[in-house]
Amino acid sequence: MFIKACTQIRNSRVLLMNDEEIVRKYSDMIFGVAMRYVRNRTDADDVYSDVFYRYFRRKRTFDSEEHRKAWLLRVTVNCAKEFLMNRKYGDEINDDMFGSETLYGTSEASVEDIIAVRDALKDLDDDYREIIELYYFSGLTVSEIGQMLQKPTNTVKSQLLRGRNKLKEMLQ
Repeated sequence: MFIKACTQIRNSRVLLMNDEEIVRKYSDMIFGVAMRYVRNRTDADDVYSDVFYRYFRRKRTFDSEEHRKAWLLRVTVNCAKEFLMNRKYGDEINDDMFGSETLYGTSEASVEDIIAVRDALKDLDDDYREIIELYYFSGLTVSEIGQMLQKPTNTVKSQLLRGRNKLKEMLQ
């Protein structure tokens, strides 16, 4: 009984975050997902703004923090896809989807390896690329990706496996 009450108190505190705390907590995640779709910082800023506009336009209630996160991720993906559909998507794209911080950060992989993976990801089918990026770069679980993309968990698992195998083939 005591543990259940403590959990409810903790959850109610989390759900009562103010607007600034919500933006602080989710801004990196939203911007990162937007970057992976639109592949350009300026366009990702537009998607980011649109997501928070939609969030703050109406007061929303969520059952849990996971529900809020899932809603924000789903809206981010939808906004990014909508943005790409509304824009004339030419061949010349600023390919800065990982940012310079990733290329020169503290990583065990060499710059050449990172560039090779980035180039291989560009050539990967969209379905596989989307799932790989959400899993590895956004840190989402397979079940969270399934909920967000409205796909069964086993489908996400198999697409993740196939995508990794195709990526491996491309890099060899």
